[in-house]
Amino acid sequence: MSNTQQRSAERRHTRHRTWLVCAATAVAVAGASVAAITLASSGGSPDTTSGGRTGEINSMGMPILETPGTSSGSVTTGAITVTPAAWALGRVPLNVAVRPTWQLSNTGTDPVTIGEPHAQVNEGCCPGAFALQGSSTLDPGAKARLSFELSMHPGMDGPHDMTIHVPVRTADGTTETVALSVTGDFRD
Repeated sequence: MSNTQQRSAERRHTRHRTWLVCAATAVAVAGASVAAITLASSGGSPDTTSGGRTGEINSMGMPILETPGTSSGSVTTGAITVTPAAWALGRVPLNVAVRPTWQLSNTGTDPVTIGEPHAQVNEGCCPGAFALQGSSTLDPGAKARLSFELSMHPGMDGPHDMTIHVPVRTADGTTETVALSVTGDFRD
């Protein structure tokens, strides 16, 4: 084989390798693009601990996710036992809503009345709305569920730490307060 023929063969092999590398790169880029689009349309990011979408949309037009993270403990104040005592949401993406919930149980012998909960912001901002499913007056043995919506957008990102104060009025008219907690790191 002459030098000219050898160089010609090397150029063909180089073009063939270049074409293969370009084709493989194009396939990889296309695959990564499809994965990114799928991930973005699901409202998540690779490092989130968020659950799946519930199919609901909140009043601000954000999709509502299953509550991510972990719940732990219970707390009893007077005749009310609340489970969990704490929610550690972990990493939550921006522009979605989550609704941690608590079960309130009257473990006493007299009715109690659940007052208006309020959030104390220890770090972060923007507590959401509370909703009580069930009666605000709980007879002995009765239960209700309290939920708290959180949704953050860019500019509100970062760690959030809130204490939820739930006033409970007993049959004798005194009021005790149950303290619950919720934490999360909201970011994309």
